[in-house]
Amino acid sequence: MSPVKKVAIFLIMIGREKGQSIIELMDNSEIKAVVAEIRSLTAISQAMQEDVFGAYKELGYEDDMRPSEILTIMRFLFNDSRISNKDG
Repeated sequence: MSPVKKVAIFLIMIGREKGQSIIELMDNSEIKAVVAEIRSLTAISQAMQEDVFGAYKELGYEDDMRPSEILTIMRFLFNDSRISNKDG
């Protein structure tokens, strides 16, 4: 699964309010990549959710993190660079 797909799925999983607060911190190119990926998703299986959540937990995600901290974790999927449609 591509890193941008993991970001899109994770944003959906954490809910609209928390996801929106993270998207507001992204730059325009990141927003375009993530929104395009969200729009392309048709179904998110339980296995996909578990895979994505596990990846974020491995990177240090905790439920009480601030949006800026979560965005930093998302960028870890892209080798500490901006989120893009290119493979990380």
